[in-house]
Order: sequence, then C-alpha cells, then structure tokens
Amino acid sequence: MTMPACDNALVGPGTIVEEGVCLGWRYHPQCGPARVGSHGILRAGGIVYGDVEIGDCFQSGHGTVIRARVRIGNFCTILHHSVLEGIVRLGDGVRLMTHVYVPSRTWFGDDVFVGPGTVFLNDRLPGRWPDEPPPTPQGATVEDDVMIGGGCLILPGVTIGRGSFVAAGATVTKDVPPESFVIGRPGRVEPLPPALARPNARSLTRPRQDLWHPQTPFDELPDWPPAWGPRTG
Repeated sequence: MTMPACDNALVGPGTIVEEGVCLGWRYHPQCGPARVGSHGILRAGGIVYGDVEIGDCFQSGHGTVIRARVRIGNFCTILHHSVLEGIVRLGDGVRLMTHVYVPSRTWFGDDVFVGPGTVFLNDRLPGRWPDEPPPTPQGATVEDDVMIGGGCLILPGVTIGRGSFVAAGATVTKDVPPESFVIGRPGRVEPLPPALARPNARSLTRPRQDLWHPQTPFDELPDWPPAWGPRTG
C-alpha cells in the first residue's frame, strides 16, 4: 500500500521524506506522479520531478536533483548535490557519491559505484553540430559491477564493460572492455590487476541504510578516533 507524500507523489511504507523535500515537481501540466518504493529516505533539500520511478531502500543526500523520466532500481544511493538530468536508468545497487553529474540518456547496470566529483557527458560537439537539427545526445553505458573513482570524466557514448575499475581522476575517452583497468588522462586501458578482480562489495552498493540514518542505533555510530586526541583544540 502506498500513501501520498504530496499531491503528485506516491511513497511506499517505511520511507522517510524529510521536511524540505520537493517530491513530484510538476515540470509539465500533463506529467505523472513520482513513485518511491518502501523503506527509503529522501533528505532535506532534494527535488524529485514527476514521472520518476524509484525502487525500494533508496537513500538520497541533501540537495540532490532527479529530473523527469528517471528509473532507479532497488538499494540505490544518490548523495549530496548530485544531479540526474532526466532520462537516466539506474539498475539495482547503484551508488553515486557527492557532486556527481549525470546527463540525459546515461545507463547504469547493477552494483555500480561512482566516486565524488565525477562528471558524465552526453555530447561530443556541444553547440557545434555539423547539421541541424542536432543529434540525439548519448551518454555513457556503465555495465554491472563497475567501480569509478572520484574526480573522473566520462565522455559521451562510451561503454564501460562489466567488472572494470576506473582509477580516480581518469578520463574515459573510448569503450572499455569488460574487466579492465583505466588510469590517467586520457585514460589508458590496461588489464585488471589481480587484487581488483572481484565484484564490488555488496555492503557498499546495497547497504540497508547509510552511516547517518536516523534508525541506526546511536551507540553503533562511529565515534571520534581515539588516536586523534580530544575533540576540541
């Protein structure tokens, strides 16, 4: 059974919608509702347009923006000030960290991790098209169990193959075969080191709740590291 969170949204049982969330934004007079599954949390400052579908156990950070016609699977996380520009697909267990930018027509498989500050693009010749009308934008395709480090740049139309690892700061300019390692600017595609030849940890991509979830027992939250000394001074 679902319950309305506002006049243009349906929210599943157990999902927390904090004060200050704009859920089901009517971007067009004919748009449909936003639909959010059960046992998630949408944090203050976020905007979710109408015509968005989100699965169970979703977690958002503060200030996230999810525009129209986005489809998000179960156990997904989108953290603070990240943006999905609409017409984006996330499978199950996709985790986007802080300040990730995802343009339209970008596709993610299952159990994908994207580090903070990573930018995806969807147009190789923005505003300088050889013909009119402009071509349809095409974002990246990120297959299952891909790990993308922080501060990466993913160019339009590339496919990052299943199980690949993109090192922090890399620029992906071309297709990446499955189970490859990408490093550098522009990114060099190398064999995946043995230490990285395993699926992404499901405790990372599919957590039941994040570190600062209000339902986490307070005595289980991490404390100040003793080696740092007193908290003041």
